[in-house]
Amino acid sequence: MKAIIRNIVFACPEESLRALAAFYGELLGMRVIREDWLVITRDGSSLPRLAFGDGAADSYEPPRWPHTDFPQQAHLDITVHDLEAAEESVRRLGATQLQDRGDYRSFADPVGHPFCLYRDVARGRGEAGSGLSGRLARIVFDCPAPKELATFYGELLGMPETELDSPDRVVIAGEIGDSPMLAFQRAPTYKAPRWPDPAFPQHLHLDLQVEDAAHPFCLCAPDQ
Repeated sequence: MKAIIRNIVFACPEESLRALAAFYGELLGMRVIREDWLVITRDGSSLPRLAFGDGAADSYEPPRWPHTDFPQQAHLDITVHDLEAAEESVRRLGATQLQDRGDYRSFADPVGHPFCLYRDVARGRGEAGSGLSGRLARIVFDCPAPKELATFYGELLGMPETELDSPDRVVIAGEIGDSPMLAFQRAPTYKAPRWPDPAFPQHLHLDLQVEDAAHPFCLCAPDQ
């Protein structure tokens, strides 16, 4: 069985769903394609899409990185042409800066999900470009065992290429390179969600699409 990532789903308070979709839509050049369950994408066929809202909205407990009592579970790495312009734009849209490491900067989105902006090295430092022409480069999971989790997702998603392999961080990619890479980083304070237990809420999850519906790894039908 081979699966593909169909949706990256953000937990979010109900009253903030549309604002969060608008935030990532502007950052990544995406538009709303579903209104009953907010889903955005670059066009009708591009994957993965971003979706907002899942489960009980009143159970959402935002991460407060780097506070160890409220750790993150996952975040997105996004590359942009002009890092300084992108920083100015996401601040204007409601993001809060968490750290500045020079060639990448970390923020919390308007409801607290961390994300990182990286300079797009393929474009080069200082090359002209839109500040918010973001590209989803990596989905990054905090976990206690990066190698084991990378092996699991690598086999599940058919991602055989290892871009980085260290004790504390593993990055895997597909052969074609047309989808975001997955990264797994060791987090000593990681607290696993226990969905649907509201005492241990999730922050973000993946909807996977499989061609062989006989396999019981769920996930969502192609039209969802």
